Amino acid sequence: MAEEETKKQLTKKQLKALESRKSKKDREKTKELKRSVADEPAPRTNADGEPAKKKRKTRRGHGGKGKSGSQSKNRFIIFVGSLPKDITATELQTHFKSSSPDFIRLRSDKGIAFLEFDTEKDLSNIQRRMDVALLQHRTTIRDKTINVELTVGGGGNSKDRLEKLQKKNEKLDVERQERVRKMIKDSAKKAESKNTSNNNNSSSNENAPKTTNGIHPDRLKLIK
Repeated sequence: MAEEETKKQLTKKQLKALESRKSKKDREKTKELKRSVADEPAPRTNADGEPAKKKRKTRRGHGGKGKSGSQSKNRFIIFVGSLPKDITATELQTHFKSSSPDFIRLRSDKGIAFLEFDTEKDLSNIQRRMDVALLQHRTTIRDKTINVELTVGGGGNSKDRLEKLQKKNEKLDVERQERVRKMIKDSAKKAESKNTSNNNNSSSNENAPKTTNGIHPDRLKLIK
């Protein structure tokens, strides 16, 4: 009511100016509203025109399956050093064919390589294969003596990592020596058992009755 009474008291010119100011404000509000709508990102849709589901963010390296995802692999790695600079992965595969590593990562520029053994491929024989590979420590490739050592995860040459590596390899050397002694002992037992078996066979042949013209001696006595 008060606004209408105020309008009646104003002249036509003043009324026109007032309406013009109001319409200008309305236009600005409309522009701001349009601008805010335009700035909003359009919702993503799939092929059917339905709103697409948002992807959950995951930590890099877990493949969208969390910490215990099935894609995470457990691999054991063996370090090979002092290699010829121009060696190929095929040569390494041939040299370590008795242990059959699942993957070979070669750094020919540094003369090193990493043999990887995947538990998902061969869990039951992985320890034996790694032992066979480690037994090739100090063997030669192209007249070069190579180093074959168990390595630990991570990289760099930090003091803690080097100490951990040294302890692990020292323990491994002791275990390797025990395995070699056991292999020699088992081989000696097998050889002894084979010799005993051969001696028994030869003695039984000597004690067997001799035949005369294909006739058993006891049968020959009866004939006579």
